[in-house]
Amino acid sequence: MTDRARTRLHAPEAQGVTFVELFFDLVFVFAVSQLSHHLLEHLTWRGAAQTLVMLIAVFGVWSGTSFEATLLHVGRSQTQWMLLAVMLVGLFMNAAIAHAFDIGGWALVVPLLLIQTGRSILMIVTAPTRMLREHYARLLSWIVATAPLWIAGAMVQAASRLLWWAGPQRSTWSVPGWPTPCPDGRSARRTSSSTPTT
Repeated sequence: MTDRARTRLHAPEAQGVTFVELFFDLVFVFAVSQLSHHLLEHLTWRGAAQTLVMLIAVFGVWSGTSFEATLLHVGRSQTQWMLLAVMLVGLFMNAAIAHAFDIGGWALVVPLLLIQTGRSILMIVTAPTRMLREHYARLLSWIVATAPLWIAGAMVQAASRLLWWAGPQRSTWSVPGWPTPCPDGRSARRTSSSTPTT
C-alpha cells in the first residue's frame, strides 16, 4: 500500500455525522418498517423466509454502501453523490418490499441490481488501493453471476419466487475463502474450516 493510500484510509477526521448520512440511514429505517409489515401480514414459516431473504438483500445494500462511503471519505462530493444515488434508487427498492412476492418482483430486483453493480463499478474506479480494486472486481463478477437468479425469480410465478431469490443469499454467505478487505489494507478470509457449508 502506498503512503498516500494509507493516509486516505487512516487519516483522522474531526467530523461528525453528516445530513447525507442521516437521510441515508432513514431510507433504510423505512426498509426495516416495510419488512416488519410484511412479516406481520405473513405470519407463517414461508413469510418468515421471504422476510429473511429481503432482509439480507437490504442489509447488503446498506452495509456495503456504508463501508464504501467510509473508505472513500463521506465528506467528498463524489461519495455524497453516491450516497444520494443509492438513497434515491433505494427508496424505490424499499417501497417494493410490501409486494415483492406477489406483483412487485421487478420493482425490487431492478433497483437492487442497479445499486449493487453501480457501487462495485464505482469502487473499482475510485478505491484507494489495488487490493480493494481487485476485491470489488471479484465482487462485481459475483453479482453478475448471481443476477440471473434474481431476474428469474422476478419472471416466474410468485409461488416459486422464494426458491430463486434464496439462491443468491445462500451462496453469498456460504462461499468459503471469499476475501473481504479490511480498512487497514489486510484481507480477511473466510475459510472452509471456519465457514460451514451445507
